[in-house]
Amino acid sequence: MKLLRLVFAAAGAALVLHLAGCATAASSQAMTVKAGTTAPAHPKLKGAIKLGEVTGGQETNPMWKSQVDAASFRKALEDSLSVSGYLATDPAKAAYAVSAKLAELDQPMMGFTLDVKSNVAYQLSGPGVSKTYPVNAVGSATVSDAFVAVERLRLSNERSILENIRQFINQLASFSD
Repeated sequence: MKLLRLVFAAAGAALVLHLAGCATAASSQAMTVKAGTTAPAHPKLKGAIKLGEVTGGQETNPMWKSQVDAASFRKALEDSLSVSGYLATDPAKAAYAVSAKLAELDQPMMGFTLDVKSNVAYQLSGPGVSKTYPVNAVGSATVSDAFVAVERLRLSNERSILENIRQFINQLASFSD
């Protein structure tokens, strides 16, 4: 009888894991802004920025929940700066540098609609310039986006970081010394 209970418990646990799915990391492509979705590049910064240090985030544990790691965030930010016209073709000739710290990714534990809040501190530095751009953004996903909660959380993460990067790039468009 004990063996039968143990078998049913193991089968139940396997079923729960199968239905819940394994968590996957956020995709840099899904977090990258698309051409034409941000304000036009500021003339002084156009083609004049290189990407500096990008920190924060954490690796995804497949058995827990989706996260945004520093490498994926870095790639999304770099590609977004490039698509928006800010990234210098030769980093050695860039007059400005952008660094970023993903300070917080506030994720819900459960729900039908998952709202993820991201908090990133961007730093623009260059000749006579040292500006910090704190950006807070929210990304959401509902059951209609993904039935499985771990997938909804990944989508919410990606949408939050995408919106965060979009807001930062729009702030660069109104740059002033």
